[in-house]
Amino acid sequence: MASSRYPLDEIRARCDIAEIVSGYVALRRSGRSLKGLCPFHAEKTPSFTVNRDTQRWMCFGCGENGDIFSFLMRIEGLTFPEAVEQLASRTGVQVSQAVKDGRSAGERDLVLRVNNLAAVYFRELLQKSTEAKDYVRNRGVVPEAAEKFQLGYASGEWRDLSNYLKSRGVKPEEAEKAGLVIAGDRGHYDRFRNRLIFPIFDAQNRVIGFGGRALSSEDVKYINSPETRVFVKNRTLYALNFARRAVVEQDCVVIVEGYMDALTAHAAEFDNIVATMGTALTPEHVNILSRYTKRAVLAFDADSAGMSAAVRSAPMFEQAEFDVRVAAMPAGEDPDSLIRHGGRSAFAELVANAVPIPDYRIGMLRASHDTSAREGQLALLKEAIPIVAEVARQVERERLIALLAPYHPNFRSGTAPAEAHLRQEIDSKRARARTGTRAAPARPGNEKRINLLSEEGKAVRKAESELLGNIICRGLNPSDVFSELPPEEFVTEGARILAAAVQEDCENRGTLNIDELTTRVAATPGERFLNEILVTAAEPSDVPMADLIGAVKIYRKKEQEKRYRNLAERIERGEIKRTDKEFAEYWQLVRELHT
Repeated sequence: MASSRYPLDEIRARCDIAEIVSGYVALRRSGRSLKGLCPFHAEKTPSFTVNRDTQRWMCFGCGENGDIFSFLMRIEGLTFPEAVEQLASRTGVQVSQAVKDGRSAGERDLVLRVNNLAAVYFRELLQKSTEAKDYVRNRGVVPEAAEKFQLGYASGEWRDLSNYLKSRGVKPEEAEKAGLVIAGDRGHYDRFRNRLIFPIFDAQNRVIGFGGRALSSEDVKYINSPETRVFVKNRTLYALNFARRAVVEQDCVVIVEGYMDALTAHAAEFDNIVATMGTALTPEHVNILSRYTKRAVLAFDADSAGMSAAVRSAPMFEQAEFDVRVAAMPAGEDPDSLIRHGGRSAFAELVANAVPIPDYRIGMLRASHDTSAREGQLALLKEAIPIVAEVARQVERERLIALLAPYHPNFRSGTAPAEAHLRQEIDSKRARARTGTRAAPARPGNEKRINLLSEEGKAVRKAESELLGNIICRGLNPSDVFSELPPEEFVTEGARILAAAVQEDCENRGTLNIDELTTRVAATPGERFLNEILVTAAEPSDVPMADLIGAVKIYRKKEQEKRYRNLAERIERGEIKRTDKEFAEYWQLVRELHT
């Protein structure tokens, strides 16, 4: 068993599940628990719950649940040994070499170790390179920012890093897996040469990749690490590890385009800044940010391809229910240059005055057409109407229609006729778009989940949860419950399975062990029932035990009576024969209900 190979209890004792989870999810106190938006499915209302006392988590929306190990496995795609050893490393718990030797080192562990060695090496080289230090100083990077972001330098030699890693026991093939070296005809050579190095961190402050800024104008300006076991570009935001707490506190994230933009902004105390590292925003980026806030400001270079792609991302943000705005940079400026040249206040003012994406796009169209002439007005409307048609919220469409009405030919007849004509065109375009989008065929298992329990049924499920919770979390003697309500008489399937496991564990061991209980009900409906109890255990029940047991018995009897009447009617109609199993079930109910 895993528990005999790893010091799980010691790791748990040193872990704070809330601290680990908050690296991925913005948690807020709700009663005695912590809640946030589930990282495993899209939701509007927080249903992801963490219980510090029991070190358990559960999403009451999608049903995912577990402990600190399962959370890390699920969110980072780790194996159980990888999750255990990662947490052991964080908490300072020693995992015996015998256990480590019993399995090959995971590729994730390998890449992280090699990246860490490379980051240390690059930092040492920066201190030795006059050219790199001059570049950093001329770019206005203060020493505190260089230290915080752990800037480094890659020399212009072809194999300096390769040789260094070899001296630390790293094989060329291992360095290649980390994306730090490239296999060539004459052997492996360094990917980054004569570049300022920006280590890329994950939310847990581990180096997962690198970005390199050329110091020579002859080279490609920026290159990044290739995708590896730990670095996936469309799921990585630069500086999120530094920004996530400020994003939660300010309930807003400002997204910039590059390393220097983020570094300069953080140095100027804009702590809620993250960067896309020059790549387009993706739904994965938006999903990750939605764990922390639903408000975003795009602060890209106005002339960049990135801004063009960003303004087209409006539907992606709107689908995730973001309030997303654009802080338009002055011509020729980006956040880095604006802060350095115009000061902190110039950038702060632009962010404060950011406008919604449709307004920004329409503003760009207005600037590109002569709206004093009829031809310019018509051209503006022709290009603006599709933008407004993409907006999902009707109230926002109405606001934009009012904004465009003065440019419509019918505006001379009054605002209402102009808005009516615009509305008609926009609605028509939206209708055509809906008609052109075929609904995906239904697939087995994709049907909307139906709640088969009545309100009375939900109440009895709650009673069963409180009964078992009193046993598992608050020391109630199991025999006091099971002598009145045997496990097989619990109504909910998960409760029946869990109750039977609790009874068996207590009879065999004389006490309850949560790990053993978890193993016993694993991969059954009892597993979710147990985790739900452990997550909500902070809320003790004040209902008397007799009342809880009575609620279950009364509900069970009502359900039996319904079944009895149904079977009796079917027997009377001749639908059930004496040889059928349902006939035997009928007489069993007769004995239980009428004796």
